[in-house]
Amino acid sequence: MPSQASLTPLRPHIARPAPHRRAIARTASANEAQTRANAKKCIAIVTGGAGFIGAHLALALARDARCARVIAVDNFDAHGPYPRAWKRANAAILTRAGTCDIAEVDASDSEAFERVVRDAVARAGDGEGGVDVRIAHLAARSGVGAAAGDAVGATVANALSAVNVLSVASRVNRAHGAGIARVPRVVLASSGSVYGEASMTADGAPMASRVGDGTDHPTSTYAATKRSSELLAKAHVAIHASAGAGGVSVIVARIFTVFGPRGRPDMAVWRFIKQLTSGARLTRFGDGQSTWRDYVYVDDVVDALTRALMVDLPESSDGFEIVNIAGARPVFLSEIIAACEEACGTSSAVDELPQRPGDVGGTYGDITEATALLDWTPKTTLHDGLRRTVAWWTSPEADEYRNVE
Repeated sequence: MPSQASLTPLRPHIARPAPHRRAIARTASANEAQTRANAKKCIAIVTGGAGFIGAHLALALARDARCARVIAVDNFDAHGPYPRAWKRANAAILTRAGTCDIAEVDASDSEAFERVVRDAVARAGDGEGGVDVRIAHLAARSGVGAAAGDAVGATVANALSAVNVLSVASRVNRAHGAGIARVPRVVLASSGSVYGEASMTADGAPMASRVGDGTDHPTSTYAATKRSSELLAKAHVAIHASAGAGGVSVIVARIFTVFGPRGRPDMAVWRFIKQLTSGARLTRFGDGQSTWRDYVYVDDVVDALTRALMVDLPESSDGFEIVNIAGARPVFLSEIIAACEEACGTSSAVDELPQRPGDVGGTYGDITEATALLDWTPKTTLHDGLRRTVAWWTSPEADEYRNVE
């Protein structure tokens, strides 16, 4: 294992009153930023760690020399889009990584989650000589359908859990004292769906959603609960601005449509690949020309979230930032079907079904803030990502996922 030389834990940014929010400014070259990032050491906690993105992130962090240890937190419920057996298979992969622990805990359970965090802080060490603890909060009731079917459960899983994670982080920071935040950073996973229906140009082309665009018109319970978690996090940062008050900085990642190996079974890419490789007819919601999504490969999402965990915020920041994590290109439904057919080397007849309630017509994200703050852009093309996904789907590793309903 690489040397676990310590780093002075990050001190949270103190909120400074200002009439206007100052633009994010990059204060160092990419090489200088990378040098600082490589020096960091932390214990990373990933909630929703047995889910799609969470498991990929936990595995990447377990292999990252900057992380002394990774704790994947998941309640292994079956209320969302994942069969419990899929989560167990993801957890088994993490266990084999060797530097990742599994904590079967619900992130909305205050006492249980606080025990996880306090244990991580104790293992990290105290004071200037210890590493810190950083949390990526991905636990959620994922998907429009699952949230609509249980609005109360979705609110608990998506909004209450975020409040709990932040409250625990602040309590731990206050208990430590000495003006040093033992949990200096929480990355909060949100969704591109918070923007509601995408805007169009005068000639009918999709317009990219920017971080500053309005989010007051959600079209689904899922989007509403995700936006609620963002607002609650912003209020938390403002109230607990200093380390003495338990301050923690937050980066909200509005994640758009993610695809890749071990993906969510309710997502279009997963369904299309499964149908194409089994010789079944394709199921398409809508006409294929009226809806679009901004697809981003899971490895690129993991890269963005890792950067969000590790980055030092600029002095101009008030400790709360929002970034879009997207492919930065709208892909119409007919195009994604054609791309899946190309990746699978086959085609199929299509059964058209009505559009599902709550689904937005289109999502398309502008990544300006992610590029400025995180020095991040997606690297994987749609076609390369689909080829990798199909290669995994047809490999022995996918046996545990392929036939589970």
